[in-house]
Amino acid sequence: MKTWVKLVLQVAVPVVILFILFKLGLWYGVAGLAVIAAILIYWLRGNYFVLQANIRYGKKDLKGAYDYYGRAYKANRNSSFSISQAFILLKLGEVEQAEKLLSQVMQRKLSRNNEMTAKINYSIALWRLGKQQEAIAILEEILPSFKNSIVYGNLGLYYLMMNDLDKALAFNLEAYEYTDSDKTILDNLGFNYYLLGRYNEAKGIYEKLMLLNPTFAEAYYYYALTLSELGDQASAWNKMEQALSYEPSMITTLTRGMIEDKLEEWRKFNAS
Repeated sequence: MKTWVKLVLQVAVPVVILFILFKLGLWYGVAGLAVIAAILIYWLRGNYFVLQANIRYGKKDLKGAYDYYGRAYKANRNSSFSISQAFILLKLGEVEQAEKLLSQVMQRKLSRNNEMTAKINYSIALWRLGKQQEAIAILEEILPSFKNSIVYGNLGLYYLMMNDLDKALAFNLEAYEYTDSDKTILDNLGFNYYLLGRYNEAKGIYEKLMLLNPTFAEAYYYYALTLSELGDQASAWNKMEQALSYEPSMITTLTRGMIEDKLEEWRKFNAS
């Protein structure tokens, strides 16, 4: 049955029932309204739980978000909520638990989008468990039939983290051609140029990235290092301090301690 037909029936049937009940009598109609309202509230409770999960995620209450995504899944068995739970587990550093949950999810019958999202998150879990080649293989298999900025961004970063800089550059340029307005893709290309010592090209990409106000520490950290290499220490200092305002991504090796150490190193150098 077509989707629009289902929607029409879902609306029309209750209306017809209510019409009949009100014809029978006022109280029959009121009782019918109460029953339909109760059914509607029960049916929409999953949406309420998702809303609460999103609110908590926005407030960085990851455990609260995880709990509400779980409630949402129990309410209507939508696998996308389990996938969201797994993503939260990755953010919390509960990688083995995330990998286990995603393995279970991928055994279910999933929509195309949910299947791809689960595989993308599963690749992150594998990467963080030290199974880099398996993580790369998953995204390389996905890419030909499911090209989007997330796959391009994660796979491009995987190549960089494996230090295959020439392969990474070819891929990150392809990603940049796919879209030149995605923050991760821009960051990958800027980072790639930095690692290759092509600092002016890195600076040009990072300048474009900064206009998008990235919210991950790597963008500012490696832009700061690029500016330092180009002799603009004042701007480099400013960007390095900005890096402290954001969390590193789940894939790179950057830590808050590395940012603080670099600032301390520069502070001591300037004082000498």
